[in-house]
Amino acid sequence: MAEGKKLRLGRGLEHLIAKGMAASEGDGRAFARENFPELCCELRELPMACLVPNAKQARRTFDEAALRELADSIAAEGLLQPIIVCPASDGRFSIVAGERRFRAMRMLGKPSIAAKIIDADESDCAIISLVENLQRESLNPVEEAAGFLRLIDEFGLTQEQIAQKVGKARATVANALRLLHLEKEVLGCLEAGKITVGHAKILLGVEAAEARLLLLRKIIEGDLNVRQTERQAHILKSEKPLPMPSNPRELSESLMKIERQIARQLAANVSLQHSSSRGKIIIEYGDERELLRIVQSMGIE
Repeated sequence: MAEGKKLRLGRGLEHLIAKGMAASEGDGRAFARENFPELCCELRELPMACLVPNAKQARRTFDEAALRELADSIAAEGLLQPIIVCPASDGRFSIVAGERRFRAMRMLGKPSIAAKIIDADESDCAIISLVENLQRESLNPVEEAAGFLRLIDEFGLTQEQIAQKVGKARATVANALRLLHLEKEVLGCLEAGKITVGHAKILLGVEAAEARLLLLRKIIEGDLNVRQTERQAHILKSEKPLPMPSNPRELSESLMKIERQIARQLAANVSLQHSSSRGKIIIEYGDERELLRIVQSMGIE
């Protein structure tokens, strides 16, 4: 690395690492000075072989195409931001922040990388890594929520403290944590981008797990937007009693159960009319798009 060349830290990293830096009071991201006043840092060129990824990295998914783009950018422009590391117990260095840059440099076959070495213990490094990722908003919603939960479980932070550290509203932290109450299947779809946080919030309002998974399938198969999902959730959660036939004896308990099952399967209002000689199934729908969704869910192309 050329002597005197200025290395720029990523957004938020100055707040996390640089000792005695200028930062506005009350800035939730400037917590290193307040919580880790003893931290010092050293800029060095470290061999790639002596670096190990952080086992407790908040990010769980690394998009290969995005990594290749980053590698191409580094090949063209050079590494503009050093990674952040701390000494590991085996004499190597654990990556605190910048694992994407490390992976991109490894793709390019680089023998070494510019790194800021911070003097911090394992818990300090873990908090810095989590907060740095959260500040950059580079995590998917599930990774973000898991990061918040880890700050609570492992380091005893409150939701208010987390909100201050990552510069978010407390309600944002609370809503993110609520997502973790959803089933793994739902979280997997959220993490993969098959549904949005808006969809997930609606699913949280559906009490029965079976109904949530049914609605999840409807969202994906029908490519439902948030508004359409709200309508389907309302149908599933509806406490409205089923319409009674003119003669109650015409609809037995078993037939009423069938009526409910059809309604759940189609995620629509269904009315079953039955007599000893003939019957009728009435399926309600809102618009042509919903009709097509219902028809497709019945296996009709």
